[in-house]
Amino acid sequence: MLFDISQVKGPFVLFGNGESPIHKIPTEILKNARTILCTDGGANKLKNIGLQPDLILGDFDSISDNSFGCEIIKLVDQSKTDLEKSLDWCKKNGITKLDLVGFSGEQDDHNMAALWTLITYHDKMSLTFYSNFSEIKCVKSKTKFDSFPGQIISIIPTRENIGIRTTGLKYPINNSVLEPPSFGTRNSANGNEFSIQTTGPVWVFLNYKDGI
Repeated sequence: MLFDISQVKGPFVLFGNGESPIHKIPTEILKNARTILCTDGGANKLKNIGLQPDLILGDFDSISDNSFGCEIIKLVDQSKTDLEKSLDWCKKNGITKLDLVGFSGEQDDHNMAALWTLITYHDKMSLTFYSNFSEIKCVKSKTKFDSFPGQIISIIPTRENIGIRTTGLKYPINNSVLEPPSFGTRNSANGNEFSIQTTGPVWVFLNYKDGI
């Protein structure tokens, strides 16, 4: 039976072949998803934690078998990662809001590539990256975030000369250009929300309240 995109509903999670979720936040994101899409070998890891994919996307160089009981769509483009190809497919099919789980940890190059992918798609889709330590977004212009008092917040610009202004953080940034290597790491929230206004895309890391 062919996958019918018109029959699926959000919340949507795209699950990768990286580190399996251990922390309760990405675990709950997965459990509360109405549709789980997997990139290639992510289907194996999803099956290992007792969940079933609704759709598998990729070139299938990492998949162990085809016994998942769902539609499998082959995406052939060796110039792009499975994550990029999957996001392209999602956007083409009208899925523009996704939580990304299982793309952190294990292989450092894959982890870094996934973070850079947030930059490529930040103005095309609403993407939130969940690791076992933090929620990560790539934003531009003025953005408001829900938080909690004392939450550790890091802001890292994706290129040089990005002006940044914040409200609601312990160490205010007043239209400053953050420089490497420290950038805007290890700031903290004063209350239940904070805002960032930037002249270019930045990564925002919102660390969880408790550890794994």
